[in-house]
Amino acid sequence: MSKLNLKEIKQKLIAERELLIDKLNGNDLSIDDSETPDPVDLAVRNYSKNVMLAVSENESKQLTLIDEALRRIEDDEYGTCQNCENDINPKRLAAIPWARYCLDCQALQEQGLLDEE
Repeated sequence: MSKLNLKEIKQKLIAERELLIDKLNGNDLSIDDSETPDPVDLAVRNYSKNVMLAVSENESKQLTLIDEALRRIEDDEYGTCQNCENDINPKRLAAIPWARYCLDCQALQEQGLLDEE
């Protein structure tokens, strides 16, 4: 990986990180109980809250992956699969700069055949 590419990737990761932090800070999951809602309104609110919680959880996981990728850049380990230690395809890193695994190992991870670190 050239230094120029790493610099661009680092900037992309930092921008994505800031976007996620802004999103997470903007999620207000509190419920206004100032008036008693009818059952349909309450169901809609609860459903919306559950969806926002799921989205927040996914965004938090992505934020963790981004932080790990930034650490790998600093440690000169970026672009190396965390499982087999082969190089991760540059096209994969361009699409998913926080990728931890090569495509083969990612498939194993998604099938539950790869131990998480």
